[in-house]
Amino acid sequence: MSFGLLILSVCAFAQTEEPPKEGYKYIDTVIYNAVPRLNESLVGKSVGEILPWRVKLHQSPSIRNAAEAQVRKNKTVQTDGFRIRIYFDNKQNSREASFESESRFKRLFPGYNTYRTFKNPYFKVTVGDFRTKADAQVALQRISRVFPDAFIVTEKMKFPVISDLVRVTADTVRMQVPIVPPTPTPQNE
Repeated sequence: MSFGLLILSVCAFAQTEEPPKEGYKYIDTVIYNAVPRLNESLVGKSVGEILPWRVKLHQSPSIRNAAEAQVRKNKTVQTDGFRIRIYFDNKQNSREASFESESRFKRLFPGYNTYRTFKNPYFKVTVGDFRTKADAQVALQRISRVFPDAFIVTEKMKFPVISDLVRVTADTVRMQVPIVPPTPTPQNE
């Protein structure tokens, strides 16, 4: 048996699945798994805890204290960055409409930070934490398909994560679900 035929056989075997139970069918479902932010996953850990091998670190207490002070300072420092404004209005129902815009965005674009604010007389919803305008423009291309009035704004923000594009991973899972028979429609007599 040739190597190519062996791979083809293995692939064909991997694609076969048992038929669903009677009264059930297979559907593909997308599952979103949150990716921990680098900044948050390292909080309170030393280099020895992070590396997979044992490390003994000899460090001057003054260096350790200076590094810890810089980490504390970075948590409060704000910088200019970019966000995308998806909602901006001052109508009577703007409070409810801003809630709806924010929840719709979270449902359609999981993984981005959202910020709903009120600055008299406007309710605003902005999304994302982008270091560069180019990163914001890439996201705006996707977001403006659903929110056509969206635009980029400059705002003060804490240091954002390195990449705001991939905050979740998506995985497809096959599930068996019951087949629901169609409900009969009443016949006109």
